[in-house]
Amino acid sequence: ELLPRMADAASAVGKSEGKSKEDAADSVSNVDAPSDAAVTAPNNGNGKHDAAAPVNKISSSSICLTLSAGLPKLDENVTCVGFPQGGTQISVTRGVVSRIDVDAHYVLRIQIDAAINPGNSGGPVFDEQGHVVGIASSHLRGAGNIGYIIPSKIVAMFLQMCMDGMEVKVEDRFSGLGELVVRTDENCDDEPKHVPGIPNLRIHGSQSLESKALRRHLGLEELDLSGGVRIVGAVDASNQQKGKDAPAGSDVKYDDTSENNDNSAEKVAVNDGDHLKGNDVLLAINNIPIGMDGTIQLSPTRPDERINFRSIVTCERVGKTVLLDVLRNRQRRELKVELDMSKFLVAQYDDFDAVPLYVVVGGCVFSPLSLPLVQEKKSKSPSSFSRYYRDQRYGNEQIIVLSKVLNDEVNVGYHGWKNLVLKSVNGYEPTNIQELVAVLVRKMHSEMIEFRCQLVGQEDADYVICMNLSDVLQSEHRVMNQHMIASWCSTEALSKELREEVEKYEPSEAKRTVCWNTMKDMRAVLERKESN
Repeated sequence: ELLPRMADAASAVGKSEGKSKEDAADSVSNVDAPSDAAVTAPNNGNGKHDAAAPVNKISSSSICLTLSAGLPKLDENVTCVGFPQGGTQISVTRGVVSRIDVDAHYVLRIQIDAAINPGNSGGPVFDEQGHVVGIASSHLRGAGNIGYIIPSKIVAMFLQMCMDGMEVKVEDRFSGLGELVVRTDENCDDEPKHVPGIPNLRIHGSQSLESKALRRHLGLEELDLSGGVRIVGAVDASNQQKGKDAPAGSDVKYDDTSENNDNSAEKVAVNDGDHLKGNDVLLAINNIPIGMDGTIQLSPTRPDERINFRSIVTCERVGKTVLLDVLRNRQRRELKVELDMSKFLVAQYDDFDAVPLYVVVGGCVFSPLSLPLVQEKKSKSPSSFSRYYRDQRYGNEQIIVLSKVLNDEVNVGYHGWKNLVLKSVNGYEPTNIQELVAVLVRKMHSEMIEFRCQLVGQEDADYVICMNLSDVLQSEHRVMNQHMIASWCSTEALSKELREEVEKYEPSEAKRTVCWNTMKDMRAVLERKESN
């Protein structure tokens, strides 16, 4: 019974033989960047795409697959379906469930030994009943038959947020632990909606409590508590302890009532505004006890299989309230925490089909710091930027770094400079790359242009790049031609307000297209506005 369903699924995924390019091509309507999963908007036959179909509509010809309600058992047979290395014929590989664990961000994943290769990603993985237990995601390089799939419960969580119309701000799109990109307009060229991804507990880490001395020190033994993990630190706990309000859009909101009590083992509610703190002992989440090694039972029916406790949170959708059982200063406390997505200062992922964010000034290339940017360097030594990786962002700020210097006579003396954090430009301190572009085209009126940069860990020491502004403007075409760069900055580095201003004062579309390419031409348009 399963084989005919696989054939139907293969046909639905997109055999394009005998179709024109316009008829065959499906557009991507939903993307989960970190999980390598995508949903396509099918072509409706006239060259147009119905972007809402994958989420909101089911046609009479649709092949409906059922998501499995639970996790597969170890050694259970699974079948992986897809098109490895392309082709038009379906490929079927079989294997068993080898392990259920979490990835580096504590997101649930299933390891199987069925072959997964490029082209399988996003394809369904079936159990023996024909239900979809997950979506093929990746395989481990250098190992034999170790592949990973995204469990159906994670897929269902993302799709539900998509159908509920949940959306995040522009600056939040790819700073969290994964987002789903949703196109809801029939015109797939329109700006997609970005749905929140996977939340966390906003803690810096946890420590196992297998040491008897440490458990006695924290008061666990006198209360006869056998499990729990120690919280080593909470994000921005120091600011909250000083009585500051939690920033707008922060990851946790608290719904507590206060009631003082003595040091008994009975649970007590916490004061309004309280939060998870360093040195807390987290005993349970949603009444699921946490072992002293930081693991929980995979399910009540599978007590011998254990998994990291943070998987409870990452399996919940954004906006869900979780109940935390905490021991603080030898008192049991109960916290009700509403989960929200993480907002990391350093973007964790690139956008779907993304282009680099950059600004080139006098051969100096500035980019926002992101994990993909650091990983591109493929250095085996730990990055000095790692201290910023888990910092949270409360507005639209970015860390702007000098990525490299493109050698030219205009920047002699700075050749080889890289990996410096930009602090100011002629005294202005841009908080993101769009502000940097705005400062360069609007605020630079002096003879010299001065960038002040710092090495990570040397905040009290400035490295200065000083260039003549007229030389910088005259060198633009030379530098870009020599290094085959089309424009002095990426399109996304231009704010909406700046684009509208240039369009207003340069009515000619042909001239406007040219002026985007250099800082000199953009400055000329804005100076024309000031003279008027």
